[in-house]
Amino acid sequence: MAGSRRKVEMSSEFWCVNCGQRGIPIMRERSCRREKGHRKALYCIRCKMVLNHVETRNEDEARRFREDFAAGKFTEEAKQTIAYAKEHGI
Repeated sequence: MAGSRRKVEMSSEFWCVNCGQRGIPIMRERSCRREKGHRKALYCIRCKMVLNHVETRNEDEARRFREDFAAGKFTEEAKQTIAYAKEHGI
């Protein structure tokens, strides 16, 4: 069939910068994937507020996030995100 192409969707996982836990995954078309380390404001079901989440596209990126989180790399970003969410009531 001419003109019909199959869209390939890939799952991206998101990790909360405050609690370090995995959030809700999102399906993205391969052509619409974001750059490595992309931030997205999502509702964290553990923190009960909208916070930045780091997007990971594979297990290696997820492992790197967990290592960086354990090293305290996201502490300041988490504080800023919480302050912004409280200030704007989100």
